[in-house]
Amino acid sequence: MSSPATAPATQEGTQEDFPAADLELVKWQRKLLPVMTGFIIALASIFFVFSAIHLYQVTKFIQTEHGLDIRAQIESEVARPPGVSASGEEMLQNSLLLLEADTLDKRYHEASALLLSRIWSRQLAFITGMVMAFLGAVFILGKMSESTSNISGEDGQWRVAITSASPGIILSFFGTILVITSLLIRTTLDVSDGPAYVTALRRAAVTSNTGKQVSPAGNESGIPLDLNEIEKLSRDKAGSDEKKK
Repeated sequence: MSSPATAPATQEGTQEDFPAADLELVKWQRKLLPVMTGFIIALASIFFVFSAIHLYQVTKFIQTEHGLDIRAQIESEVARPPGVSASGEEMLQNSLLLLEADTLDKRYHEASALLLSRIWSRQLAFITGMVMAFLGAVFILGKMSESTSNISGEDGQWRVAITSASPGIILSFFGTILVITSLLIRTTLDVSDGPAYVTALRRAAVTSNTGKQVSPAGNESGIPLDLNEIEKLSRDKAGSDEKKK
């Protein structure tokens, strides 16, 4: 006689423990479970593939050599054809100019690599924030809830606090902060130009109206060449080559 009375009590307890709203929530979450699982897998796959592609591009750019082979250029300058003669001073000047051009090219190549790596890191932060925001939106759509979480932060002039039982709101909050931070924080990249090998050149031979040259060794000033004097030296060299022809 006691068993029939127990059954209705159990049924009533079950209905009280799981009201209609909770049953609807369970049905809704079960319906969204495949969509949520597929969305998380798709986001993770896209994130890792995109990050791997960009990391490969940055690494390839850093390892790629730009410009001509400076060793081959200097060897061709030293080993001239038998019919073309050049003094040791001319070969030294031309070799140093080639080294200066190669140094300038590598300097800006390194600066471009640093700029590309910084762009990649900012993109990575932006994408991570977007993934967190989208995951939070999915959790909010699925009505996921946990125990209440309280997060706060403050400084001398501001204070931020968030209290929520939804993990989706917490994820969206931090994802939005990460996206805003990646967009607002800017870093500067300074490239200092300066001669590396041209300072080893002394002032070129002074040509008089009669065309007589003074040896560079007789230059007592010891002041490095500037850009105008380098251009003048190149023009004089081109004129001397035409006269030899």
